[in-house]
Amino acid sequence: MPPVYLDHAATTPVHPTVREAMEPYLGSRFGNASEPHAYGREAREALERARATVAEVFGASPAQVVFTSGGTEADNQAVLGLAGEPAQHPVRLVASAIEHSAVREPARLLARRGATVEEAPVGSDGRLDLDAFAALVTPTDRLAAVMWANNVTGVLQPVAEAGAVTARAGVPLHVDAVQAAASLPLDFRASGAATMALSAHKLHGPKGVGCLLAREPARVPPLLLGGGQERGLRSGTENVAGAVGFAAAAALLDHAGDGRAALRDRLEARLPAAVEPVCAGGPRLPGHSLLCVRGIRAELLVLALDREGYAVSAGSACAAGDGAPSHVLVAQGMAATDARCVIRVTLGRDTTQAEVDGFAAALDRCVTALAAGALEPPAARAGAAR
Repeated sequence: MPPVYLDHAATTPVHPTVREAMEPYLGSRFGNASEPHAYGREAREALERARATVAEVFGASPAQVVFTSGGTEADNQAVLGLAGEPAQHPVRLVASAIEHSAVREPARLLARRGATVEEAPVGSDGRLDLDAFAALVTPTDRLAAVMWANNVTGVLQPVAEAGAVTARAGVPLHVDAVQAAASLPLDFRASGAATMALSAHKLHGPKGVGCLLAREPARVPPLLLGGGQERGLRSGTENVAGAVGFAAAAALLDHAGDGRAALRDRLEARLPAAVEPVCAGGPRLPGHSLLCVRGIRAELLVLALDREGYAVSAGSACAAGDGAPSHVLVAQGMAATDARCVIRVTLGRDTTQAEVDGFAAALDRCVTALAAGALEPPAARAGAAR
């Protein structure tokens, strides 16, 4: 039997309907969407149908959809584009302390160029401190960034309230909705966001494609220069098959109770005594469970569970794999030693009760064995996913 996959926050399997929709554009309908001949027109029509579908599902207009290589590129383009160049004008921006590295790293780049970057704190529950956020945001800021749902903890952030704060100050808000899109109905128009990042592979679409939703696309200049594709906002030959797959996956989204929250609660009710749920008390994504086993490094536990046939991730891992604890967990007050002992278990729409119960039993066996020193350490870690 294949391992039980419980790492859906990292990526999701491509849905059969999505594969079927993409297949013609990986075969006979291979045209370049920028060319005027029949092959090109066929590709262009498919690309624009995909754009219209993505726009409809996420509450935007087609003109506000810029296809990208994924959420990271979309985040980068929003942050760098809205901020502008510090050498040309003063740049100050505010971001929550728990943003994904795709937001944090471009903000750090701007700081190295002379920008002022302020981090808004979160509470011990992992939620943005709105009072502190409101105190930090000023009318002269170039942008603010608050993610919709955190990729490590699954905790939902008060995006609507943050949007009200930024609207009063006249500051554009960027929202990384990459982790939220598969589980929550998102409405870009109603969100108050100026820009929003999405990625197909988090919602049973293909890897390598996502989009930036931009309320005023002209305010987010391109990162990639060249042929002027995507209405001049993202040069490069369009990934037609990827866009078609993204649209097909978006069209399949159904947020009417899929049972993941009940399964997650069942899992957390069956945890061994040594395992403590993290951020279990507040609003979070339905399939997300973050678990701390104090005294046992997450990498050891992930490998042990893999040997038992269960695929999960190390919730404490940083993107670079250098052993540093997650900035998200540290930001909400967790000690670094404990943050290194956290695993992330994320359930999918097809996860079963039997798989959840089997995982709980396997977790008990692994924790017992590791506490007794009965398992070898894992090989060096190469990196970590979202």
